[in-house]
Amino acid sequence: MATKRKPTATAKPTVEEILNRPLPQAALKPMPHKQGMTAISPIYVTDRMNEAFGIGGWQFEPEVINDADKMVIVRGVLTIPSINARIVQFGGNDNRDRGDAYKGAATDALTKCCSYLGVGAHVWRNDEPRETEAAAKPQPKSKPKPDTTAQLEKVLGEHEEAANKVLEQSGWINDGKKTDQTFRELEEKNAKEVLARPADFLAKALGSVV
Repeated sequence: MATKRKPTATAKPTVEEILNRPLPQAALKPMPHKQGMTAISPIYVTDRMNEAFGIGGWQFEPEVINDADKMVIVRGVLTIPSINARIVQFGGNDNRDRGDAYKGAATDALTKCCSYLGVGAHVWRNDEPRETEAAAKPQPKSKPKPDTTAQLEKVLGEHEEAANKVLEQSGWINDGKKTDQTFRELEEKNAKEVLARPADFLAKALGSVV
């Protein structure tokens, strides 16, 4: 009898990962009276907060501070005891139906409060990565262009062993895990530096093997 395989355990996402996960496209819609602006459906914000902190794990208290004019303005206070967070933001709505205006102003304040935690923040960043993500992402090294490589070959080809030795000592090749690089794998900026003063570089290279 075949034994049953246990399901592979998957890592549970952290609260930060849940909050910062981009909202689905269905949650976003263009604002009809503000060209280029995007509105976020509040139900998706509520779902995300419930996923991150659980139902009842967060509270939002709206307070109407102005409804005498056309615009209803609400002061919203978001509290999350588990992370000791308290965020205050203001929302507004000018719907002719006053009930909808109160609701719209409250959800506007809620969405703004939650954006401070990362919910929907990708919308304000225009889908660009967070600063920490951009900093952590390794930047690709620029490889020498074909014409630059050809020039290096012409200048250093006859003295390859000496040239590679000096470049390795300088840390320009064979750094880290790579151990089979030659002057042909130089970064573009370093290749140009060698080609700017080839005579000086060759004198240094040849002197190193004497």
